[in-house]
Amino acid sequence: MDRRDFLATMARLGLAVPLGTTFGCGAQPASAEGGEPETGSVLIIGAGAAGLAAGYLLAQRGVPFQILEASPRWGGRMKRTADFADFPIPLGAEWLHAAEAELTAIINDPARPVPVETVGYAPEEPAGWFEDGELSFEPTGATPDRKFVGSTWYDFFAQAIVPSVQDRIVLETPVAEVQHGPDGVRLLDRDGGEWTADAVIVTVPLPVLKRGDLRFSPPLPAERQAVIAQAPVWGGIKVFMEFTEQFYPAVLAFPDSNTATGQRLYYDAAFGQDSQTHVMGLFAVGAQAQPYQALAGDALRDHVLAELDEVFAGRATPAYVKHIAQDWSAEPFIHGAYLADNAPDEVAEALAEPVGDTLYFAGEAYADSEDWGGVHNATQAARRAVAALLGG
Repeated sequence: MDRRDFLATMARLGLAVPLGTTFGCGAQPASAEGGEPETGSVLIIGAGAAGLAAGYLLAQRGVPFQILEASPRWGGRMKRTADFADFPIPLGAEWLHAAEAELTAIINDPARPVPVETVGYAPEEPAGWFEDGELSFEPTGATPDRKFVGSTWYDFFAQAIVPSVQDRIVLETPVAEVQHGPDGVRLLDRDGGEWTADAVIVTVPLPVLKRGDLRFSPPLPAERQAVIAQAPVWGGIKVFMEFTEQFYPAVLAFPDSNTATGQRLYYDAAFGQDSQTHVMGLFAVGAQAQPYQALAGDALRDHVLAELDEVFAGRATPAYVKHIAQDWSAEPFIHGAYLADNAPDEVAEALAEPVGDTLYFAGEAYADSEDWGGVHNATQAARRAVAALLGG
C-alpha cells in the first residue's frame, strides 16, 4: 500500500510529510553490471535526499562527481532542529513511509548496519477525530509509517550517507543555467562560476523548475515543459508546540485531513521517543496549509492554540510553553512541500525521463512510479538515475 492509498484508506488520519532538496556535477555512461566505470564526471544539482543519495552511489562506483547546493546547508527538506526539545525535531521529512529495509537499500552495503532506530504505530493506538464540535477516538489501524527514535531522516543521512560525499559538496552555489548536449554539460552559477562535466543529475525541487529559476540550454522538450508547468505542487507548513502535559492522542484528524486539495493533522511529535517533553506537531499541505501560512509569530501561535482549545476543552492554552514553525513555501531554493498527492501518475513518470545521454533527473517528484513525495521515493529516483547514467 503506498502513501496515498494509506491516506485514502485511513481517511481520518494520514501521516504524510514532504521531503526535499535544492541545487550540483556529471559522468559518461558505464556498465552497472561490474567492471570499472569509464572515466567521466558527474555534476549533481542539489544536496537534498536525491542529490546526496546519487553522490553516494557514484562514490561507491568510483565515479568522479561534485554536488552543487544553493543554500548554506545540505539536506533540503530533511531539515531538523536539536534545540527545541530533548529529542531532534524534524522540521521537514519526518516519517519513513516504507519498510525499514528501505534504509538498508539506501546504504547499499550489506556490511554496514543501519545507524538509526525506528518505531511503528500499534494498530490499537488511539487516534482522535474532531467533527461538528465532537471529539471521538478510534484505533489507528495498520499503517506502514514509522517514526525515527532519537533521530530524523537528517540524522540518518548525516551518519550513513554524508561522510562519503561531504568533501564533494559545494554550498551556497545556486545554479542558474544548465547547458547540455552530446559532448557533456556546462553549468553556470549565479555568481558567474562555470562547472563542466560529462553529465548532470538535476535534483532541485519541482517548484524551482516551475518558477524558471533554473534555465536549460537548449530548452527542455516542449512536452516536458508542459508537464512541469501543469504539475500540481502543494505548499506546506509544520508547527511544533511544547506543552506542560500531554492532553492529545497520537494523531488528531478532521474532515479536511485528507482531501483532493491538501491535508492537515495534529500528532504527538514525541511518539516513541525517550523523552519527558510533551510536543505536539501540526502538519499541513495544500489548501489546508494556507490559513496557517498567512500567520506568523504570536498570531500563528494563537490560531493553533484556539483550534486545540476547541478540541480539548480549553486545555491547550494553559499548558503552552513554546512553539516553532517551518513554512516550506517560504524557504529559499525550495518554495513548497512536494508534488501533490492527486497528481496524475504520468506526471512523476514524465518528470523522471532523462533528456539525451547527459541530462538526468531525480527527486521526490521525479519518481517514475505511482508513489512520490517521500525521502525513500527521492532515493529510489536517485538509484534509477545513476543506473541509467552508468548504462545499467
